[in-house]
Amino acid sequence: MFSVLVLTVIGSGLALAKIERLQDRAPGIAELTWEHPHAVGDRYFTQEKLLSSLHEKQGQRDRRQSSSQPQQSGKFEFLDGYHYGLIHYSGSESEVIFVLTFNTDRYGYPTATNLYKSADYGRSFENIEAQLNPEEPDPLLWRSFYVSPGNLNMLVFASFETSRIYYTLNEGQLWDHHDFDPPTINPRSMKFSPTEDNWILAHDPTNERIYVSTNLGQSWKMIAENVDQSSDYQWDEPGWDSDGSVIYFNQFDPEDRDRGNYTVSLFTQRYPFGAETQQEFDPNLGRHEDFFLLGPYIFAQKTEDNDDTHLLVSYNRQPFQAAQIPTPYDHRSYIVSHIEERQALVIVQHEGGFYNLYLSEETGVYFSLSLRDLVVDYAIDLERIDGVNGTMIANQYVRDTPDVTDAPIRTLLTLDNGGNWELIHPPDLDVYGNPVNCEPPLCSLHFDMDTSAYARLGVFSTESAPGIIIAHGTLGDTLSSNPDLYISRDGGVTWHETLSGSYGANVLDHGGIIVAVNDYHQVSSTVLKYSCNEGLSWNSFTFTDSAMVIYGVITEPGEHTTNVSLYGIESSGSRNWVVVTVDFDPIFSRDCGDDDYYDWLPWDDRSDTDCILGSSIVIERRNITTCCRNGRDYVRETQYSICECNEEDFECDYGYAKPGEDLSGLCVKDPDVELEDPCDNEGTTTYIASTGYRKIAGDVCQGGDERLYAPYEAECCRTPTEPPTTATNTAPTTTTSSSTSSKWLSSETPTTTPTSSSGAPQTSSNTNDERNKVVLMEVLVGVVALIAVMFVIIIVILFLKYFGLKKRNNQLLSSGQHRFRTEVNMSAAESDDDDPLLP
Repeated sequence: MFSVLVLTVIGSGLALAKIERLQDRAPGIAELTWEHPHAVGDRYFTQEKLLSSLHEKQGQRDRRQSSSQPQQSGKFEFLDGYHYGLIHYSGSESEVIFVLTFNTDRYGYPTATNLYKSADYGRSFENIEAQLNPEEPDPLLWRSFYVSPGNLNMLVFASFETSRIYYTLNEGQLWDHHDFDPPTINPRSMKFSPTEDNWILAHDPTNERIYVSTNLGQSWKMIAENVDQSSDYQWDEPGWDSDGSVIYFNQFDPEDRDRGNYTVSLFTQRYPFGAETQQEFDPNLGRHEDFFLLGPYIFAQKTEDNDDTHLLVSYNRQPFQAAQIPTPYDHRSYIVSHIEERQALVIVQHEGGFYNLYLSEETGVYFSLSLRDLVVDYAIDLERIDGVNGTMIANQYVRDTPDVTDAPIRTLLTLDNGGNWELIHPPDLDVYGNPVNCEPPLCSLHFDMDTSAYARLGVFSTESAPGIIIAHGTLGDTLSSNPDLYISRDGGVTWHETLSGSYGANVLDHGGIIVAVNDYHQVSSTVLKYSCNEGLSWNSFTFTDSAMVIYGVITEPGEHTTNVSLYGIESSGSRNWVVVTVDFDPIFSRDCGDDDYYDWLPWDDRSDTDCILGSSIVIERRNITTCCRNGRDYVRETQYSICECNEEDFECDYGYAKPGEDLSGLCVKDPDVELEDPCDNEGTTTYIASTGYRKIAGDVCQGGDERLYAPYEAECCRTPTEPPTTATNTAPTTTTSSSTSSKWLSSETPTTTPTSSSGAPQTSSNTNDERNKVVLMEVLVGVVALIAVMFVIIIVILFLKYFGLKKRNNQLLSSGQHRFRTEVNMSAAESDDDDPLLP
């Protein structure tokens, strides 16, 4: 059984808690893992044989056309044979790379480790175990290492067996260590402060306590007991608290835990981290299961005694409110995908095992349905596209039964933060230039993403190369096997097939170079492909003499260098890691100048404008016909201008939905949501009514059609009622139809029902019935008399007007003058002297 490498970036996976988040990419760290492969069929090897001659001919043409070649700048073999690894790039003009390799036991704990450092950007590595702790004759066991987000040159390594922290302030040039103080603590996880380089939080699972150090681990202070796991504590994010020193943590009650109750309470702790600075964040929140903090939002999950699960939200650190998620289905768990501008995206697992994606407005309280049946397995097929605002790609189950297990999968794209989703348009030509017979909606482009058994690349994008998206896809009505490599150069609007087969890929030099190499789906390879024109054509470079199975194509985060490292194993049978570093700087003959760039405008093919989320964005891009060097220090120019509003800038408001299965059409009242009638509040005469739409969070449009979709002031339609003449009657009460909000959301006329003082319907006496009949007859007689009088008045007016008009016409005829009129509008005050047509 051969092994494969699963390459993910730390933080891009799931935070495994009841409330989860798709983490953003953490700077500088990548994770390497050997696993048993998924069922890899022979089709990849068969396909490689069939295409080998074509690839060789293309490679010969590429080599003839290329005036210069990249160069292999280093090759190193890690001889320990360990299956896992962590990689850290220091960055900031540094060429230092750290690699920690290790094996684990069946529970995931490391059993053996080695620590390596490269000072020449991966060309060579040195085992630095002895440098950290020369006093210990035996190698230490490192469970992980931690990097300060404010200073990537500061690294902390914790050895829990020796109860010591080893650290460097200068990328490993000098090392020092501290013994844990007090020595009784045994932390297994740590978190650096986002604002203070020397502040660290640590969790000890053996005594369920969290500690804080303000001097880089020289001393520790216990700040809370009864903290169950590392996901139950978190530093506040910068910008949302006044001093940035707040710690949030969940604390359980030991007596409740002994009774099997696993709920917790949310507390905060402020500097100087004493009992006097600890308090419960929101006592009204009460007991809950979990919390998660992200930007201006704090999310908490709470389950009631009847097993109903709810999501609660705190916005801008205000008290919690219950999230209003419009669905008739019960909730089982929540995944906080991410926040986009001023909007939260939450995935809800419903009873039955299916997942829906919901979008909030700015406060994170009122949600609307964005996408049904999102593909979620051991990962989530939802990818936010970096570099192009508001763009996401998702996989959706296409099902006609309650069970999603065996349902086919299709891929959808949104350009407006999930307000509208659409099928992905296929390219016109395949990789060989042949026409593609594929027309939506019967046929479109679908992508292998995180949950695919054959996924390596997923959907790749980066801030450093806006507009470029790379993904493995297939054509058809749904996703199928045997994917090929596709590239979009315009943020996902159009695509072209760029390479046949499965590849690991990355970008260099701010998107100036794209590199691709056959990954573990294919046979081993010695050839690396690269493109200097965003995948329109490719050159080939032989990066090694001995064939390798490549598991990872890694470059420094930020993708601004010209170096790439290929991690894999040699196909000769060795199970040691081999890293080959390739430098692409030699392919450039010069640095780019001002004339080598053009202005690119992201656009939406559904729109008649160049606006996305209410603004027109002009981004500087390098001409694809020019293969010049952007350079490490290149800063891309971006210009924004505000657009007028139109329908594309709005999504369905809370309580409204698009009725189609594909969530298309106009926003109409959602029958599954019962809205409160604001006119039920005593004293309310006017209220702010919804048109069924709300502006997409983060949309900055102004004017235009905004007034057609914006909320408006409406009046409560109450009809004053005279008090009854009998003492036993009370004023009638107004009631609505079966929906309590029908009066708010429609023009239905409310009905009135007299009630007694106890609230029960009033039963009138015979006397009152007779009196009512008399009153009704008097009213009818009065109405008939009024109509008769009005009729007589109208007849008189018409007669007088006719007589006066006839007399006037006779006068004009007698003077020999004629005039034609289209209408008669002369009043009694008019005279012939005022008419310009008269002498």
